[in-house]
Amino acid sequence: MRCVLLAVVLCFSVTAGSSAGELPRSISVAGASLRLPVGWQAVAALTPDCDPERLIVASSGPLLSGSSGSVVPPRRGQVTVLLLEDRYRQDRPSGDLRRPARFSIAWSRLVQVKPLCGSPDRPAFMRAFRVHGRYFVFIVYPGTQISPQTRAETLSVLDSVRVK
Repeated sequence: MRCVLLAVVLCFSVTAGSSAGELPRSISVAGASLRLPVGWQAVAALTPDCDPERLIVASSGPLLSGSSGSVVPPRRGQVTVLLLEDRYRQDRPSGDLRRPARFSIAWSRLVQVKPLCGSPDRPAFMRAFRVHGRYFVFIVYPGTQISPQTRAETLSVLDSVRVK
């Protein structure tokens, strides 16, 4: 009986340990990828008829979309991240387009971003960058009352971007 009890306890401790130590997962679309912290969700959300084209939608909470495929703004305590690719020369971003070694967000100085192809109409952080001759844009939509942990996780998602 003690052996059975010991086996059950060991089984539960291994199961609990494996879920607590779960590794982040990745999502890759069109040669661009992001690593997601545990608990984050993401989908390939291509909008080929739009420029910039939406590639990935990632969220610290449940991913919600409107009936037309639009991105629903995040709820309190949650963040939604869009990764877009700008493909047409006439409206590419300008300025310092170097990909930073570490992204940063001025959470208290968000700007009103013009809605693009179903993106939310609300204040956000926006950062354009160029990698391997391709032009990308992150748009980060925070809900209200974002915890320090969710802020750190958001930055880790931005920092994880890789382009082939």
